[in-house]
Amino acid sequence: MRRGFAPLVAAGLALAPAGAARASPEDVLGFGARASAMGATGAAVAEGYEAVYANPALLSLSRERRLTLGLEGAIFDLRAGGRRLSYPPLRGSLIGATVPIPFGGALADRVTIGLGFFAPFDVVVRGRILYPETPQFPVADRTQSVAAQAALGASLGRGVRVGAGFAALAALSGSVTVATDASGRVGTLVEDTLVASYGPILGASYDIGAYRVGATFRGELAGRFDVVIRAEDLGGIAVPPLHIAGIAQYDPAQVALEVARVKGPWKVAIGATYKRWSAYPGPAEATVRCPDVDPATGEPFAGPCGAPAPADPGYSDTVVPRVGVERSLALRPGATAHARGGAYLEPSPAPEQTGASNLYDNARVALSLGYGLALAAPLPRLTLDLFGEVQLLLPRAHRKRGEPAAGGGEGGAGAVRTGGVVVAGGTTLGVAF
Repeated sequence: MRRGFAPLVAAGLALAPAGAARASPEDVLGFGARASAMGATGAAVAEGYEAVYANPALLSLSRERRLTLGLEGAIFDLRAGGRRLSYPPLRGSLIGATVPIPFGGALADRVTIGLGFFAPFDVVVRGRILYPETPQFPVADRTQSVAAQAALGASLGRGVRVGAGFAALAALSGSVTVATDASGRVGTLVEDTLVASYGPILGASYDIGAYRVGATFRGELAGRFDVVIRAEDLGGIAVPPLHIAGIAQYDPAQVALEVARVKGPWKVAIGATYKRWSAYPGPAEATVRCPDVDPATGEPFAGPCGAPAPADPGYSDTVVPRVGVERSLALRPGATAHARGGAYLEPSPAPEQTGASNLYDNARVALSLGYGLALAAPLPRLTLDLFGEVQLLLPRAHRKRGEPAAGGGEGGAGAVRTGGVVVAGGTTLGVAF
């Protein structure tokens, strides 16, 4: 019996893609080469397919069918306690598209649909099951997931635009059943299904002369997994259903507000994004749960049976200030160059790791640069965009309880110091047709 049940548990663990990972690649690095180069701004200045994530209302500014393909990557140099932690680099492809809807009459040139996808080359979603005592940086796993968005934007006239759409993350559900057959031998049946979880994206903007105000709401997006292990017909052995469950990826609900100058050769955007990290339940969920119905009475179950629930991770809400700038320069008729730059400060929502857990997270300062080339008639209608981004993890000391620091101050011998650098870059090529 034990030999049959051990592989069952191992199979369930293998199916679970979870760990302490949080959030999607666009929430960490930005979405699109232009937006990433401008400090991940976009609620008031997004263009083309990038508006699907930044502000769907701005899709209505795109009046041509355009397909964009690109590549994006990142490397992680993350350190804790003077030791570098090993994480694989991110390598992925990006696809974006805008399609104006050819309505007539009052709706002519007012409505556009946009699509955006990012897919790592080697995974659909990646998380890691590690003991919380193992030193780890969840930020490195946050980018390892397929991300998809779709939205529609409409112009209402008089400078008012609105839009709505959704974002999707990969999730997993499955089951492992162990039972005895007629001969008394133990067998297992494994089933798993890759599913998607969805979160809404709503946006609005208003043009005031050379300026624009934009606002975007993105709902909570959780990529959950739940693999249920059930043991049946094992004679006198009673095993409750075991849930290998948790959250592999998590985007908090957030609101972005931005003001930008959008006319003339200089475009400047200043904004902030509020992120409701306090609602993050943590990566792990209870393994044993109470049934909805008492099998003995058929009534709603009221007795004790559940394992202790995981502790609240104690995350806090954050506000991320951002700034982005773009300078446009006409090179010749039909050819325009764009130089871009940006910066933002991403505070850490995670508390100091004072106990046994070592799930480290640091505030990050990001600096970005980019270049773009846009061709129009009489030249082929092409766009080329490149960006580079450096995120500096600000040094942080985690003072462990029961380990006195030298001199009694924080950051001494009893503290674990964390920090590091994330370097990202990418390029996209778009064609209008």
